Amino acid sequence: MATKVNDIVKESIKRLQEEKKIFTPSNYIEMFCKVAKEKGIILEDCRKLDKYLEKLDPVIKQEIKNFNVKSIDELFMFLASRLSRSLKTDNAEVLEALYLLVKRVLQSIAVLHNKKARDLANFSLEKLKTKNDVKSLVDLKDKWFDFLTSYDDSFLNKIDAYCVADKSDLEKFVNAIVRCFNSNNEKEIYQKLAPLIIATLSPSIASSIDDELAAISYELRNSPEILATDSIQEDIKKMIKKRMELDKNELKKKFSEVDKMLLEIEKRLMTLIGTSDTSNQNVIKVRDELRDIDFKTDTFEVIQQKLIKIADSLEYETRTLNEKMKENQDIIKKLKLRNEKLEHALLMAKKESKEDFLTKLATRRAIDMELKKVEEAYKRYKIDYSLCFVDIDHFKNINDTYGHDAGDIVLAALGKILKRFTRDVDFVGRYGGEEFLIILPSTNLENAIEFANKIRNIISNFKFMYKNERIKVNVSIGVSERALCRNLEETIKRADEMLYKAKKTGRNKVCPFKDESVS
Repeated sequence: MATKVNDIVKESIKRLQEEKKIFTPSNYIEMFCKVAKEKGIILEDCRKLDKYLEKLDPVIKQEIKNFNVKSIDELFMFLASRLSRSLKTDNAEVLEALYLLVKRVLQSIAVLHNKKARDLANFSLEKLKTKNDVKSLVDLKDKWFDFLTSYDDSFLNKIDAYCVADKSDLEKFVNAIVRCFNSNNEKEIYQKLAPLIIATLSPSIASSIDDELAAISYELRNSPEILATDSIQEDIKKMIKKRMELDKNELKKKFSEVDKMLLEIEKRLMTLIGTSDTSNQNVIKVRDELRDIDFKTDTFEVIQQKLIKIADSLEYETRTLNEKMKENQDIIKKLKLRNEKLEHALLMAKKESKEDFLTKLATRRAIDMELKKVEEAYKRYKIDYSLCFVDIDHFKNINDTYGHDAGDIVLAALGKILKRFTRDVDFVGRYGGEEFLIILPSTNLENAIEFANKIRNIISNFKFMYKNERIKVNVSIGVSERALCRNLEETIKRADEMLYKAKKTGRNKVCPFKDESVS
């Protein structure tokens, strides 16, 4: 049956659209009943008109048939019109009176405290100002019918949780709510809340509270209704914050005491490790006692007592250990002396080392040795060489901005770059700090300049990364050729001067020494 009704609904809507009729309730009902009748389905709602007609006088029924009345609305309009014609009073005066009555009813609704009703009333008043036909009035009537059928005032029941009030009259309803909240129930609520608030203000760990907290507690006990005031609520917020601070400070103090005891226990346990089997067994016993401490359920006082007991056990063991250690003082002194000698030997070995620990390049000592070698080859076999002094621009800013760890990473990466892009015969070393020296055997000034610019460009374009952040690095390079200088010392000096010149004239550049007058 439900499927058939759905088919009738779809067919009714389709026909209304095809006949281009306005989709009003009356047109829809008429079409719905017409389609149902064609399909041989008799619905109770479609027989209402026939039921009304059966109760009318035959004469009136004939008149209705002549007027081709098809719906209940048309039937009521016909009957109203017939009734009006039968009245001896002036119809115009009655209509005018009805219009004014409707207008006053709408104006009254418009001042009520219901937005939907007020908006619909104002809309209806605007409609009455214009000339209306029957269809407009029917539409307006349908809007009020929709309002009446959909109106839901169940939201008023929410107040029942707090007090019972008469909802049939708005003024009575509001007055009842006011009386409810002004009743003794409010005071009873505050009286129940006051002790709970006082409990939250009192520190749970600290041994006492200050005078200010005591004063607020006194006020709440004697006048609980002041909880409704803004000033006391603000005071409570401040006191809760102060109470939390008191508890935090007390916790810090107690934890500090426990930390001191744990630190002492740790020291003694470390001292006992590695001693005789008997001591090891005692250490295991102490460890088990520490594990038995329940920090979740035990109070600070219980934990403190357990730790004191453990400390006493450790004190006995350490006393025994100290007696044993005194018997072996000579061995300890010898071991200490031997250790000092080994440390001294290690220090000397580091000084003698030829590799820089950070950059993995040659040390200054190794550089000096290599310079003597290439100078000897120049004097004996006239094998020329060039020197390149490389210095990182604004290295101090890198350390200041990113930290010394970042600076070390840059130095290490730069060492790898210099090693990678030099020949096997070349010699690269860390001259000091952020300064590097490259020795280029069998290389004249022109080729040395070309090499230096290549190195400078590689470094300038290299992505030096630290903690996912790129660090921009540039270098300045000073170049000198041995053949253009009088001796090794002057060659070093000229390269250093050119480095200084590169930095002074803008940095990130190569400056060569080209004094060809020197033979």
